[in-house]
Amino acid sequence: MSRFRVDNLVSVPEIGQEILQDRDLVILDVRQTSKDAPDRDAYLRSHIEGALFADLDGDLAGISTGTNGRRPLPRPADFQKTVRRWGIDSGSSVIIYGAKGTSAPARTWWLLKWAGVGSVRLLDGGFEAWIAEGGAVEAGDPSPRWLGDFTIRPGQLRHVEIDDVEALVKRGILLDARPAAKFSGSTEDPGSGHIPGAVSAPVYENFDENGKLKDETWLRERYRAYGVSDDAETGAYCGTGTAAALEVFVLATLGIRATLYVGSWSEWISDPSRPVER
Repeated sequence: MSRFRVDNLVSVPEIGQEILQDRDLVILDVRQTSKDAPDRDAYLRSHIEGALFADLDGDLAGISTGTNGRRPLPRPADFQKTVRRWGIDSGSSVIIYGAKGTSAPARTWWLLKWAGVGSVRLLDGGFEAWIAEGGAVEAGDPSPRWLGDFTIRPGQLRHVEIDDVEALVKRGILLDARPAAKFSGSTEDPGSGHIPGAVSAPVYENFDENGKLKDETWLRERYRAYGVSDDAETGAYCGTGTAAALEVFVLATLGIRATLYVGSWSEWISDPSRPVER
């Protein structure tokens, strides 16, 4: 297993050991409902002992104006407060989980890495893997954590602004993380279609039926077929900048640094003059 995978992904047995040994460990629950909304109710019913809830919209996105995408970046000052509220300091390790087959944990991973937090990993297989292997859970809200002292350093991961998207397509590869039907425009959704020149790379195909990341050899072959390599500039987008963060995460486990288009399709189509391909 490569160091890139180890640095970004953690298994249930590994997290169990860390809970016992690492007092600076921060665990975040980022579950979503089937309608792509924060699922605080599921968290209150049952979560990994000591985990804190991270709100997909309240904590991990800024204010949408209708033209900057559904989930723009939060303001640095606001995210600074969020990171400290979670108890993150300079020595913290962060482990993030959600329900299997969801992308909100990767959005959290991306934001924390963008902000300069050093050790951030996703739980392979999500909450279902934890339950399947007999992990301890609790209900309700845990006692408030201490405030962390971490000072964020925005910009540690790359993201592309809307005015630079077409240039990225010309000089590199832009992956569309949404389902293929959304990309092609074959659904009845009038908002379907894709940014001209983008390549369809549905991100959830990278995971098995248990929500665990497929092996490195398979992943490398898949992305090589799209033209992705260490030398090619690669970007990713989706509908709201969440599934695309998962695409960036998967590439990070292969040692490939990709750029996130945070505004994604929801920003792109806010201006009817922008080109759309179907």
